[in-house]
Amino acid sequence: MPMVLCHAPKGGTGTTFVAAHLAMGLAAEGADVTVLTMAARDTMALHFGLSQAISLPSLTAPADEAVLVGGINLRYWHRSAEDADLLPMLNDLGYLTPGKDRVLVVDMPSGEFRAALRLVEHACAHLCTLTAQPDTLALLPQMFGETGSEGLLRTAFVINALDETRRLSRHGAAFVRELAGQRLIGRIRLDEAVPEAMAMLQPLSRYAPASAALHDARAISGAILPALESTAASWIAPTASRAA
Repeated sequence: MPMVLCHAPKGGTGTTFVAAHLAMGLAAEGADVTVLTMAARDTMALHFGLSQAISLPSLTAPADEAVLVGGINLRYWHRSAEDADLLPMLNDLGYLTPGKDRVLVVDMPSGEFRAALRLVEHACAHLCTLTAQPDTLALLPQMFGETGSEGLLRTAFVINALDETRRLSRHGAAFVRELAGQRLIGRIRLDEAVPEAMAMLQPLSRYAPASAALHDARAISGAILPALESTAASWIAPTASRAA
């Protein structure tokens, strides 16, 4: 089971939204998907139309305690993301081997940067969610330096909540395209239907099936598929097209 790590350099970029909809997109392609959230204050359940009062089971909890939505297994790691036992356990459970049939999607908080660096070495892909805003973009050069060339080989970028009616947002997106090149695999347009669906405790696909953000998120799931069976350090083909 390959692991896709979703982690961003700054909170509030929409990493949980991207992780949830990546899981849904991969499940729609026939994969057996487990979502593992590591956030102490988790909102993953809301994207699946579940109440925030629902407690997700630990990754090590028995199968009869599983919370399943659309066949997707929702799990929570209740210990520190830097726990030394985490990687050996993931390996023992078969979560670190290539193959598109079973996938582990990890939603890691931005503050767990050191833990993310450890996991990215074992992930088939690292999906980094950004916004086209100065407070996020200013962190990119620092993130590139800390991640290093090996980590960046597995890293793809997504711009979230892109408002193409605003000049600053358009210029910020152009900066990301210039910096990330072919590793920018998609953008998700700003869409009020996203928070509305969460407020109504409905999945976005049910609340607003024509949502622009939903369409964009599904395209990103398709772009990640080649990573699932890749054993190479870099899964992004040199001929990959840039995001619009």
